Amino acid sequence: MWLTIMDKSSQNQLGLILTSLGNGKRRGMIEYLALSPATVSQLAKEYGLSLPAAHKHIRSLEEAKLIHRRKSGRTNFVSLNTSSLLLMQQWALKFNTAWGNDKATLENYISSMEH
Repeated sequence: MWLTIMDKSSQNQLGLILTSLGNGKRRGMIEYLALSPATVSQLAKEYGLSLPAAHKHIRSLEEAKLIHRRKSGRTNFVSLNTSSLLLMQQWALKFNTAWGNDKATLENYISSMEH
């Protein structure tokens, strides 16, 4: 119902974002990158990954446009793309009007489940 308000491209983008963030390591990488850009090697070390495994996670985040990658020589630098996070935030905020934003949220949710 709420997705119908978005154009097809935004719906597809949101799907890629949610799929990519379904993995805990990738969510951790996003949190890490929210503090500062990093190299792929730094991310691999931080999350106990091999370089090929880290690159696989980075590719998923790139496909979802959650990050930017810049190569300098042999080093890949990665930074957060906050505009994609904004799309997800705008989508999630639509639920506040349906459920409320305080104690009423849980009460409204429970009420909707009973009917």
